[in-house]
Amino acid sequence: MPDRQKVLIVDDSAISRDIFKAVLAEADANYIIDEASSGAEAFEKVKVNTPDIIILDIQMPGMDGFEVCKKFKADPEYKSIPILIITASDEVEDKIKGFELGAADYINKNINPGEVKARVSAHLKIREIEKDRLEVENLRTVKDMIATFNHYINQPLTTVYAYLTILLLKFDKTDKTGATLTKIKGEIDKINDTLKKVDSLTKIRKTSYIGKSGMIEL
Repeated sequence: MPDRQKVLIVDDSAISRDIFKAVLAEADANYIIDEASSGAEAFEKVKVNTPDIIILDIQMPGMDGFEVCKKFKADPEYKSIPILIITASDEVEDKIKGFELGAADYINKNINPGEVKARVSAHLKIREIEKDRLEVENLRTVKDMIATFNHYINQPLTTVYAYLTILLLKFDKTDKTGATLTKIKGEIDKINDTLKKVDSLTKIRKTSYIGKSGMIEL
């Protein structure tokens, strides 16, 4: 079962918040809907339980929606949260300013239930796609790190292993006591065991990461 998506409604009007809650509850019963009556309360809510999307009224007393949007977008931890600003339908300047501050979209103050449902759903889907993209990038980075780690550990050990093997063949012909032969053979066995452990570990890790990355790419 997919994770329930969290929506935060920020509006100083309790009536407006109730309307949005009713519309979203009707759109998807699995939404987890929270609310805040001010910008300050919104920041506290986000710290406790980060939402997947924020619906934000720009006309609020004290800290208005523009300032709230600006602060969220300036914070690396929260800047990826899509913000839908609530504007009056004829205030084009407000919409432009909201977009300049990082808002993802807008919703008209005169609420159209179908429009609200569609915009919220669309931006939540976009957010999920972006999360998958970032995860794939992270997996690729880890995969490359593991491959580099494997190379830099295996390469020197493999070189030493080859060198000792040559010595072993050499002393096999010249060392009559067998002492040197036994010592070199013991060192080779140790290196060989280490190589096997490293190779096994990195192969398991690379397989798990490459598999998921490849599936998402396909």
